[in-house]
Amino acid sequence: MGRLTPRERTGLLIGVLAMFLALDVAFLVSLVGLPFTPFALGQAIVDVLPGWISIPLIELLHFWAKGLLIIGVLVLFMISGGVAGMFAISSRRGDASVLGAVAAPWILGVILGQLFAGEKIDLGTSVVDAAIGLAANALAISYLAPAALARDAEAGPSRRRVLLGGAALAAVAALGGLPLSRTLAVAGSRLGNLPSAARHLIQSVTLAPADPDVDALAGITPRITANEDHYTVDTTLVKPRVDIATWKLDVSGAVEAPFSLTYDELLNLDAIEQVHTLECISNPTGGELISTAVWTGTRMRDLLQRARPTARAYDVVLTSVDGYTDSFPIAKAMEPETLLVYLMNGKTLPQDHGYPVRVLVPNIYGMKNVKWLRSIEVVTYDLFGYWQEQGWSDGAIVNTGTRIDVPPRTIKWNGGEVTIAGIAFAGARGINKVELSSDGGRTWQSAKLEAPAGPLTWRRWSAQWTPPSVGTHTLWARSTDGRGDTETPVSRQPFPNGASGYHVLQVNVGR
Repeated sequence: MGRLTPRERTGLLIGVLAMFLALDVAFLVSLVGLPFTPFALGQAIVDVLPGWISIPLIELLHFWAKGLLIIGVLVLFMISGGVAGMFAISSRRGDASVLGAVAAPWILGVILGQLFAGEKIDLGTSVVDAAIGLAANALAISYLAPAALARDAEAGPSRRRVLLGGAALAAVAALGGLPLSRTLAVAGSRLGNLPSAARHLIQSVTLAPADPDVDALAGITPRITANEDHYTVDTTLVKPRVDIATWKLDVSGAVEAPFSLTYDELLNLDAIEQVHTLECISNPTGGELISTAVWTGTRMRDLLQRARPTARAYDVVLTSVDGYTDSFPIAKAMEPETLLVYLMNGKTLPQDHGYPVRVLVPNIYGMKNVKWLRSIEVVTYDLFGYWQEQGWSDGAIVNTGTRIDVPPRTIKWNGGEVTIAGIAFAGARGINKVELSSDGGRTWQSAKLEAPAGPLTWRRWSAQWTPPSVGTHTLWARSTDGRGDTETPVSRQPFPNGASGYHVLQVNVGR
């Protein structure tokens, strides 16, 4: 292929810019609940990839896999936009080719999304977002390329009319998609994160007082994470939008009395509050994928006791409305701390955190705390869920971990003590001791522990350290859990059993 002519380069630039503007419009429209077309295409790619491709990619990229997929899909749209721009200013291309080039990525996003991820993506809302994006794309090209189109006295005005006609057809398609939507009422409404209270609260949480000296430290992690700051990790690019008017929870499988609950019926059950820390199994040592909230919901065992599992019951299989599955032993499901929660910090669950209902299970990494819950099935065997099929841990027991939040990496030192502080977490085992070392582990200094917010939460800690001199110093932190087991110094990556090893912070001390 030869070098692009100046006219082709102009068309490429126009097409990329037009696509950028169209993606902006489509994304803004998606904020009211429509599936963003590039995300729909990305979801189709996720669902169609065979395991021999997806597993090595997940093992290689871990937490970054989804982000890189999104970037890749957006790049594909931009490339397609550039090609459409070159076609649009070319007098050698027919009108059908121009319209096809402009429409291709948007139509493919809808078609492939329906073919390979149709159970997750509503057809009507998908058509609306894609049609609006296509209309914006065609309009942008028709108005960004007037000079280039005008070079051909005959083709210029004609081509603009064709593009404007395509934009008009796309607008009609957007209107036509409205009656096709099964979830438009939900899409236009705010999902979750609204102030609410339990109807029948039988057990509330009383948080132990915070240490004011720790709270006053700049950069320290809050004891309770605000909903908007709580970490989110999931497999889907298109978040499920559940209509509680039609949602129901099925409890079935190896039980004597299967049943279903509506959302209203679930809210009428006895509820408890529980302050609980969640951590992602992908969280690296010292990472940010860990948060704490006050959750409200009903005990899973209350539902299982009503269903009466058979003697052969082994696992409880949890399925999300988007098809995601995971499981844990029925003995774990019967623990009083295992909940189906619908409130988070006094608000209905935000959409990103599983509206209307998610699972909360102690001492197990977040991947098994299934969001957007649709069904609970009791089975007589050990079922491997989505991530277990990718090679991740089945038990997924939380490892003991410590993080240094304070000080920053560079500090101005006045010759006195420097405060070191952070968080430690060991699941339901609790934290009994935190220690610091500034000499490579030869000696250890015990930190002061703040009372935990609850038995299933992280614990904040603080200590005073006097640097021996200016320069770069290395701090190590480790914890001992409530059973007396000190976390391992062996550094391991998150895959497949969660990260381990001491958090190490290099501090540059200056005057």
